[in-house]
Formats: sequence, C-alpha cells, structure tokens
Amino acid sequence: MVIPMPVVFVHGVGNHDAEKAKKAHDFRRKLFIQFLLPVIGADPRHNAVLLPWWGKEGALPRWGHDCRPGVTESLGAADDASLTQLLAAAETPQSGRTNDVILDTARDSLADAVDLLYGALDVESCSDDELEELAALAVPLAAYCERHRKFDRTDPFWDGVGDDPSLVKAFVGAGRERGPHRETLGAGAGLGRAGEWLDSTARKLEIAMVGTPTRLSAGGLRRLTDDRMQAFLGDVFKYLALRGTPRHPGKIIEIVLNDLQVAVDGAPDGEPLVVVAHSMGGDIVYDIASHFDPELMIDVLVTVGSQVGLFAEFSAFYGVPLDLPTLDRRKVPARANIQRWINVVDRSDILCYSAEPVFEGVEDCQYESGALWAHAAYFKQPNFYLRLAKRVQAKLT
Repeated sequence: MVIPMPVVFVHGVGNHDAEKAKKAHDFRRKLFIQFLLPVIGADPRHNAVLLPWWGKEGALPRWGHDCRPGVTESLGAADDASLTQLLAAAETPQSGRTNDVILDTARDSLADAVDLLYGALDVESCSDDELEELAALAVPLAAYCERHRKFDRTDPFWDGVGDDPSLVKAFVGAGRERGPHRETLGAGAGLGRAGEWLDSTARKLEIAMVGTPTRLSAGGLRRLTDDRMQAFLGDVFKYLALRGTPRHPGKIIEIVLNDLQVAVDGAPDGEPLVVVAHSMGGDIVYDIASHFDPELMIDVLVTVGSQVGLFAEFSAFYGVPLDLPTLDRRKVPARANIQRWINVVDRSDILCYSAEPVFEGVEDCQYESGALWAHAAYFKQPNFYLRLAKRVQAKLT
C-alpha cells in the first residue's frame, strides 16, 4: 500500500549530526501530525510527513572553527554555557516581578510562556516516549492559550499557581483535562514525563536568570551566534558551488527533489501537497521549483525564517530573470507551479528575510517567537504550529 505524503518539511543549515537531526525531525513530525495534518484532511494515522535529511551533504569546518576570533567575555556564565542559559541571561520578563521567568511571562501572555518553555527544551536529549507526551501536551495547551490570552485571576486555571513549578503543574493539568490524547499524558497527581521535562526546563531558566547580567554585550552575541552563522555560511557556500544542473543535480538537490517526487506520486487525487521549508530549505525548494523541476506542483509552500528574498536580491537563483526589477515590473513573476506561498518572518531572526517585496504571489506573515536565537525557535513552539495550521487551512479554502 502506498502511504500518501501530503506534507514535506525541508530543514535548514547546520543539521549535520545524524542522531541530533533524527531527534529534531521526530519532534517536528509529531507536531505536524498533531496540528497540520487534520486541517488539510490527511489521516494522522498514516504518519504522512516526509523530512528529507540533506544535512549529511552540508559543509563541515576543515579547521574545526579555528577561524573564530577569541572571545573573552563570559556573560556571567560558564564557558560551556548552553543556549538556554544564554537565552535567560539576555532576556528578562517584561514584568520584571520575580525570578519565576515562566510565571512572569505567563502574566503577560500564556502563549508566550508555553512557547518559551518549549523553545528552551533540549529535544535531542528526550526519549521517543517523552517526545510523544510533549507533542500531545502541546495541542491542548496551544488551544487553551488561544482562548485565554489575557491574565485572569478568576480563571480556575490559576488556583494555587504562585511560581514556575506550580504553573507547569497547571499546564499539565490543563492538558490532561482538555487534550484529545489523555491516555498518552497519563493520569493522577504526578507531572508525567512531559511535565517533568517542562519543570526541569523552567528551573534551568530560573537558575540562569539569577545573578547573570541582562544586558547582552557584543561579545556575548557573537558567542551565541558564531557557530550558527558559520554553519549557515558554510552550507550556503557548498550548496551554491555544488548544486549542479537540471540534468545533473547536486547531492542536496537530489535528496530533496527525490522526497518531493515521492510525496507527489503518493498523494491521492484532490489531496494537497504542503511543503514547509525552514531557512535555507526555502532557498532549495524555490531553486527546485523555478529551475531544477519547474513542473513540480506545490499546493502550499511555507517558507519560514528563510533567505529566498535575499538570494533573489543578489541573483543567486537561476530561475529569477537577471533584468529585474524594471520600471514596468518590480517583482519576480509568480510561478504557476507554486499555487499558494506563505513566507513567515520573525523580525528578531537575523537570518530571516521578507519575500513579498521581491516576488509576486507570496504573502509575508509576521510571527514573533520571543526567543533570542529566533532562527531555531519556530519549530519547537506549539503556538507556531497552531497559527501555521490556521493559515494553511485559510489558503486551502
């Protein structure tokens, strides 16, 4: 039996480690199944999400990042500080009331509190069962946050909530009461595996907040972003140099194009093909649709934190006319094989660019992750999937 694959996710740069990439992919797949498959009419039981891994063909530093300038500032954290610690050291809750960073965030926005917790999760250390619980809990929490956007002390949800641990307990309770997957989340007074992970993440954020400077210095910013920027530039350099031709495509194009074709071949009549592409994944998909396989039909393309607009600005796409823009035509013409295109932009994501001013047929949609390293936050945050699903559903109706 051929299982339909209506959703293809194309990842971005830096996904070179097979085990880490698999963990991140598994979590994304679970959240796509929970949020996106139902709105496009796909059967979640088919696990109909393809995630081509092209990171094995990405660039690796030949000198082990020795070109990085030495950085002496520590930002008050140890030399091996994690992204979670740096995130907490650089950001304080808007209210500034206590050291309970999740609770203070929740008083301003429940959705932001949930996304802050999920965005700081160490997904790569979770077991498959823990990822399953975290994904199941994400659905009712995102739905609850959608209905209860403002702090309301009269809401029974807040009974007994006075610090981060008690807030996490309330989140787990809300998930068990309202979620469609109660059997996955378990029952009783305990937090369960998902709750324990969220509680541990909240405590790490709280510990990192205490006594650390809150003003992010230039050295600290470099420390946070340097490896990621090198990974981005390295993969871009290698992709552009080795992407090949339509008759002889490079390895990265070949990997992604193969899974896109599998999805097209397996899609039943009338079932839409949705392609979600993060970061440079968006550049790869547009390259395929405009040059390597212009016959490939995509019902909805969602580019997230992508550089498609930037690549077009500097003539990096074969499929963009070199004489644009002109007085008569300011934008790149819309492609008939991309029927609907959404480009998600987080203004705090330094690797993210608008597409609407450059291309016809695309809609820029703003999303604020609230994360310091916003580029990696989108696909961990439940409310991102919830809003993405609604936007895709609106495009298909």
